[in-house]
Amino acid sequence: MKFYGAGEWARHKHGETRRSWRKLHISVNPDDNEIIAFELTDDDTSDASMIGELVANSGGNIRRVIADGAYDGEPTYKAIRAARPARSPPDIVIPPREPSIPDKGDPHGGSERELHAAEIALHGRMAWQKRHGYGRRSLVETAISRIKRINDGRLKSRTFGPQQNEIAIHIKIANRNMIIARPLSERVR
Repeated sequence: MKFYGAGEWARHKHGETRRSWRKLHISVNPDDNEIIAFELTDDDTSDASMIGELVANSGGNIRRVIADGAYDGEPTYKAIRAARPARSPPDIVIPPREPSIPDKGDPHGGSERELHAAEIALHGRMAWQKRHGYGRRSLVETAISRIKRINDGRLKSRTFGPQQNEIAIHIKIANRNMIIARPLSERVR
């Protein structure tokens, strides 16, 4: 999300091209496309460092966590497990990066991540994606698109606190629009 922060006018006047950005990390319920958790951070925060908070703030019974390859790594798996200690652990569907894929038939350590890598080596990445429902990850991209249609990819507030409030309002609007778009027979709220 773009925003005009402190000093942005001076940067523009003097020809600097670096813009100020915020990153929006979201969690989406795949059953109804509702955004159930979000975190707004500066542009230096890594995606993988936010997954524990997103899972913890998602509430309810999470059956599956689907994320793209940027989240690959044992720290991500540990953060997800730590965020849901008292509940049944969710399935984690994150494609391992290419160097992690063993040769066909090579032994693996048995962790969930290594099992995914071995399955990709044996059956191929597309078969793995289909088997684990990885295509549902696109619902997050769709949700981000809904938010950007509301705010044009920009935050009007200049400081972090008001920006968090602003994005919370945009998410409420995006979720409300999803409810209105459903057939009347499916609306529960």
